Amino acid sequence: MNVRTTAATAAALAVLGPLAPASAAEPVHIEATEPFDGSQATFVSNLEGCGSGTVENGTFSAGGSARFGIFNGFKHFTCADGSEFTVRLQARFGDAGSTGTWAFVGGTYRGNGTLVGIPFEPSEGEGITDIYDGTLRP
Repeated sequence: MNVRTTAATAAALAVLGPLAPASAAEPVHIEATEPFDGSQATFVSNLEGCGSGTVENGTFSAGGSARFGIFNGFKHFTCADGSEFTVRLQARFGDAGSTGTWAFVGGTYRGNGTLVGIPFEPSEGEGITDIYDGTLRP
């Protein structure tokens, strides 16, 4: 670094102050329990201000083949305090569960990740627990 560069850097820091580090991405974890008997689906999460609530299907399409199905659509989450967020979900599913990707759309949160769906045990009735893991960006 030469003298001019050092002087220019010192002058910039004097005017602007020290540079703040970029905000780091944070892990996000959501577990949605979705019974297939028509009862209310619920979730818990590590999202600040939204630790639990309910979840519903939004607009979606489902299709697939004899081996697996495909879900492509939206899930609407309502937090216990009444605030809401939506994720777009693309997943493949079958008897063994589901895998896919998701992303926040609109709303307060920004981020995306992967999904693993684990079917309920037969003694628990029919349904699935969807586990959303990913990254929350500032």
